[in-house]
Amino acid sequence: MALSSGDDLDAVLTERHSYLRVLIEHPRSKRDLEDAVDVSRSTLDRALRDLAAADLARYEDGVWMPTLLGWCSYRAQEAYRDQLSTLAEAAPILNHLSIDEPIGCAFLDGADVYEADPSMPDAVIQTLLDSVEHATEVYVATPVVVTGFAEEFYECVKISERYSLEMILPTQVFEQVHTAFPTLTNELMNDGNVHLYRASIPFSFGLWIADADEVGIVVFTEQGLGGILVNDTDDALDWATDQYERAKQEAEPVFLRGRL
Repeated sequence: MALSSGDDLDAVLTERHSYLRVLIEHPRSKRDLEDAVDVSRSTLDRALRDLAAADLARYEDGVWMPTLLGWCSYRAQEAYRDQLSTLAEAAPILNHLSIDEPIGCAFLDGADVYEADPSMPDAVIQTLLDSVEHATEVYVATPVVVTGFAEEFYECVKISERYSLEMILPTQVFEQVHTAFPTLTNELMNDGNVHLYRASIPFSFGLWIADADEVGIVVFTEQGLGGILVNDTDDALDWATDQYERAKQEAEPVFLRGRL
């Protein structure tokens, strides 16, 4: 009996997931299946009937095997479960963000999660430093600057022989950094490989793009750092590029040689 909806298919996949998995590993006879899933014969019979009725598996030449629908449906459900696992892992970081933030599956799918340790929250910044080190092109848009790592960040970028750094900061934040670190700020403004901009950042997280290969966000909290998410998929890169260009639309360049 064919299933009438995707919900029906999902129900069978969820209930009979373990049986379909062993068939995808390789086709098996009923006796081999009994050993593989370690259930009673009656339970196995019901599972196989459900899979066959849903066109997820079939019996052929003495063995049970997945159908093409069964193989594709299983992979789709596994991808969905992986997405849920990533979201569950990222939940403590994402909970610091507003529902209005422009973060969705395009960035979160496949992201690596680095939650800040409350006993040493700033240590998570090493993930950002590792990402930009040796990168030739780095783009940053952030409403907050972790000043304790400003110089180290610049040194990591400069390791590359042909580096290029473009950074967008809110005007007030730039002025605060300039006051607190005048030598570093003047060096950045006089560095021909660095381009600084002032603009209102339309999101609350820090965003970076390294060599069009890896992107990440830094999530800030009232106490400091919540954590970092990093991704290297094409979808994540497209998302990050769109967000950066959005931040740059109204940006004004900071003049070189110490002049604002």
